[in-house]
Amino acid sequence: MAQTAAPADAAVAKPNCAKPGEFPGTLASDTQRRTWQKDYTSYSECMKKFIAEQKALAEPYLKAYNAAIDEYNENIKVYNEQIEKARAAK
Repeated sequence: MAQTAAPADAAVAKPNCAKPGEFPGTLASDTQRRTWQKDYTSYSECMKKFIAEQKALAEPYLKAYNAAIDEYNENIKVYNEQIEKARAAK
């Protein structure tokens, strides 16, 4: 039962969302503030989409991870009970 590891050079996805830059401040024109707000909204939506996509990609692996932990814990409990029973029988 050999386990396979992820390749060491596996690329990790990074978001490709344009950041809005610094908030224009009180001296900025309405146009500058509207432009910044539009950029901010676009950035926020892009990041939320990226996060949702990454979560969806990770979900099967998280389920497998949790299932493996549950199986390990259940079996170790049984094995430890068997060991204790064998010791008590001596």
